[in-house]
Parts: sequence; C-alpha cells; structure tokens
Amino acid sequence: MGSRQATTEVHAALLDAARELIAEIGYTNMSHADIAAEVGIGRTTFYEHFSSKEDVLVELVKRDLPPLSEAIVDAVDTDLPPAERLEALTYRMVEFVGTDHVGLILHTEVPLLSPEAQRAIAEAHQGIASVFSGVYRQGVASGVFRSIPPRLVGRMMDQIIMAGGKAVMESNNPSKDVDEIARETALMLVSALRADPES
Repeated sequence: MGSRQATTEVHAALLDAARELIAEIGYTNMSHADIAAEVGIGRTTFYEHFSSKEDVLVELVKRDLPPLSEAIVDAVDTDLPPAERLEALTYRMVEFVGTDHVGLILHTEVPLLSPEAQRAIAEAHQGIASVFSGVYRQGVASGVFRSIPPRLVGRMMDQIIMAGGKAVMESNNPSKDVDEIARETALMLVSALRADPES
C-alpha cells in the first residue's frame, strides 16, 4: 500500500513538474531529464511512469483539462439565452487559453505533437466542445444563430477563441488586457454566428 501511494505521488509530482517547466521554458526546451531532476528522481524512474515527455504532456492535459473545463461551464448560468451564454463561455475560454498554464500548453504545444497525442488531447476537449456545440444548436433552433455545417462552425469557434487567447499571451500586460481582449473576442464570435447580424 505504501509503495503504491509513493508511486502515485511520484507520478503526480512528475505531471506537476512538467506543467511548471512548460510554463517556464516551453515544451520544446524541456526534456524528460529536466522533469526527473525537478522531482529529484533518476531518468530510469521517470521511464517507470512515462514513455516520453509527449506522454507526460498528454496525461497532464487529460488530468487537468476536464476539471478546468467543468469550472468554466459551471461559472456560466445555464438559463441564459443562447447568445448571452455563448458570449460568456467564450469570454471565459479566452481568459483560460490566454492566462492558464494548461491553456497556454494547448495553444502552443499541441500542434507540435504526434497525431496520436493530438487525438488523445482532442478527446479531453470533448466535454467543453459539446457544451459549445449544444449552446450553438440551441441558438440555431431558436433562430438566433444561422445554421452552419457542424465541422465548420466548430473550427471557426475554436480558431476565434485561440486567436483571442494568443492575443492575451502576446500582450505586454496579459492580466491587464485579458478583460478587453476576451470581451471583444466573445462579441466577435457571437456576432459572426447571428442569423441577423444587426441584432
């Protein structure tokens, strides 16, 4: 029991160390040896837990993204009309992508990963993606949003949110600028989807 608990603690510590190192030096510059050294273990012990630094990143996202996504969704009133709810969700997602370590990882590191790793990370996004698509479908059903093919609208929403997040990341003062950037991104996304752009 004690050995299993110690193994679990080392595993979690490796994920936490990777998260911090990615924020400090970036995924590309980080090595499995850096992660192991941060935790105070040898490289052999690292390989008892993970096969590569990519494996660490995938597991980190799978561990941390669902609860973060749930917190974003829970913070927005489900009774809001579709346009207002989508606007509020988009605001929070831009804020998350632009300022949270996991958000930064998703934006900057995932394109560098293997197709298998990208698929695994995409699965971790399914919860939040289904909420966004559900709100969009409600808006279409109520006549607020125009009907756009699902794959296209999903990609459009993702790209607009990521562009807003990148603008926050690249700002000279992200904590000061995040509110304006997130608000304008949310307004732009909702406006792009409206059935009547004048409304």
